[in-house]
Amino acid sequence: MADDFPIPIPDRLPVKIDPCPIAEAILEIRFVTSESWATLPGLLFARIRDRYPEQKTLPLAQLPEEMRRRESAFTYQPLIQFLGRGDFFIQFGPRVVSLVTKLKEYPGWPALEEEITWLVSELQRTRFVSEGERLGVRYINFFTFDIFEKLQLEVCAGKKRLAGELSVTSVLSHRPFTSRLLVANSAIVGTGEDARRGSVLDVDVWLGPTDFDLFENSLAKFNEAHRFEKQIFFGLLKPDFLPTLNPVYA
Repeated sequence: MADDFPIPIPDRLPVKIDPCPIAEAILEIRFVTSESWATLPGLLFARIRDRYPEQKTLPLAQLPEEMRRRESAFTYQPLIQFLGRGDFFIQFGPRVVSLVTKLKEYPGWPALEEEITWLVSELQRTRFVSEGERLGVRYINFFTFDIFEKLQLEVCAGKKRLAGELSVTSVLSHRPFTSRLLVANSAIVGTGEDARRGSVLDVDVWLGPTDFDLFENSLAKFNEAHRFEKQIFFGLLKPDFLPTLNPVYA
């Protein structure tokens, strides 16, 4: 890790903490294809229907396709979900496919690793992906208390530390990875009766198109991105806070 990287990196990384704050984990692949969107859901569904037999159309799909094409913010947004009985669901759009853990049901990295290996294999068999554009690992962690008090992170005006309701976003680079860090102490996770208010520590780590080959080394790259995400997460925690999470080391 470069000496100028602003977040301290722990010598050891836990394999498990309890209570686990992970609300959602997302493994994302953005890709290039020459196929039209109209054909893509059927091509993917034919490969994954045994594990993910249910389809759910997302609200963005109701917009006219021409409108979605004109708005660059919609380019990598999912339009459909594939649902099953396991720990995950799949989100799919014209240029993106993501493996997502179900809310409050994080199954651990080995399970994620196994499922993304299967999904990439099935994606390759569809033959509609010509190359990968982005490979990302994102973890959204939720805490019921003000997480800023537990982090080696301060927001200051002059020399005075800001308190109260805060939301901080920063993009950090450490080749070959780029990461986006979002920390907020007045966030809402979930919807309806399951909605909870508290703090979110959201870490998104990704590689660009020249730094991975989707069908050659994506599993290794997902593992590397996951490790970097963990380095950021645990590096941000104050030393006296980590023991309260009962870390388990390999």
